[in-house]
Amino acid sequence: MTKTIVSLALAALSFSAQAALYNFSGNIVHQKDLVIVDFSVAAGSSVSLWTDSWQSGLNFDPQLFLASGGTIVNADNDSGNLVNIAAGFYDAGLQFTAQSAGSYRLVLNASSNDAIGTTLAQGFAYDADAPIKLSDWNQPGYDVNKNDQKGGFWSLHLNGVERASLVPEPAHWMLLLTALLALGV
Repeated sequence: MTKTIVSLALAALSFSAQAALYNFSGNIVHQKDLVIVDFSVAAGSSVSLWTDSWQSGLNFDPQLFLASGGTIVNADNDSGNLVNIAAGFYDAGLQFTAQSAGSYRLVLNASSNDAIGTTLAQGFAYDADAPIKLSDWNQPGYDVNKNDQKGGFWSLHLNGVERASLVPEPAHWMLLLTALLALGV
């Protein structure tokens, strides 16, 4: 009996995670908001990352930045560079094969909020700007005749990854900390 339990425990520990599809969605409010997802992959994994946020033209034009160890290794901010056929023309997508197992960071933001340099730590073009609500912002691809690109909905898909999680923004951490302090009082 003990041998069986030990064997099952060892089998559970040696079980490797399987690549899966992770889906995240939400809403951003301002032109400078970032959605950050950390994920890990196994060596040789074929990975596809894409957005399908474009709904009736009432959304922002998203772009993706992929980083490894803080260095940006790939980006998609060109319209029509799609990974998934179901995504819209103004969505973004990236594909790669992982040469080795590792962790990555994916940043989704509004097109034209470009990375300043080759690392995420260098920031993005709108970091120093005052926040503008998407409903009031005329994104560079905005069409005045259609009044499009005024919504904040985003949908992000990561296929072929082992684990993935959203990284909360500092403002969310402060809100959570304030709520916990209020509960404590």
